[in-house]
Amino acid sequence: MQILLVGYGAMGGALLKGWEPFHNITVVDPFKEGCASSLEDLPPTYTPDVVVVAIKPQMLEEVMPTYVRFRYALFISIAAGVKSERYLTWLGAKARVSRVMPNLPVLVARGASAYVLNENCTPADDMIVSNLFAKVGLVEKLAHEDLFDAVTALSGSGPAYVYYLCECLEQAGIELGLDPQFSKRFARQTIIGAAATLKELATPPAELRANVTSKGGTTEAALGVLMQENQLKNLFLAALKAAHKRAQELAL
Repeated sequence: MQILLVGYGAMGGALLKGWEPFHNITVVDPFKEGCASSLEDLPPTYTPDVVVVAIKPQMLEEVMPTYVRFRYALFISIAAGVKSERYLTWLGAKARVSRVMPNLPVLVARGASAYVLNENCTPADDMIVSNLFAKVGLVEKLAHEDLFDAVTALSGSGPAYVYYLCECLEQAGIELGLDPQFSKRFARQTIIGAAATLKELATPPAELRANVTSKGGTTEAALGVLMQENQLKNLFLAALKAAHKRAQELAL
């Protein structure tokens, strides 16, 4: 399968790493050495099966009309906030478009990717999208596109929340007297280990939490602060609502 990847930023590069062993991939990015700088650099006879759009949403209005020459390919967009119907104005009413929301852990094949297909797509297109993103982690089809902003808030932005938690744990350890490098290693491994148990065990997270929490112990004391009046739960809800609202504001 011939794949044309448009954009070699953080997400485009992460997807390329996961897909390169399995597919023939051509990359167009004017700002990256070693890539085609524009469509003019591609052979006149080049015809991709799939075009993956991985550029910033604000660039689409200028860039996408030039890709109408590949209108018979399957277009997969990972641009946040841009609805699939918008692509029809650039590529034609019959364009086959899938919208996907991956997240940064696709870089290590541990991503979470949700997708939808427009009405022009075929069952074969469904398989292509599912198989491509299964190579870089979990992939699931959404019931309808209106859920994309919620997915963006939860899993699209979600890794940043976990990275910030790691920063906070690391700094707290330092303030308790631990060597900075020790605190860094142990904060990271604590998150890695907790994530691994969630992946490998069927146990619900609430039960895993209870297993760590001895009556009258240290964990109970810490959770008494974090869970007081549901403040952490409410904080996350407020954070996701803010991300959800911003996703709606950015929609094109």
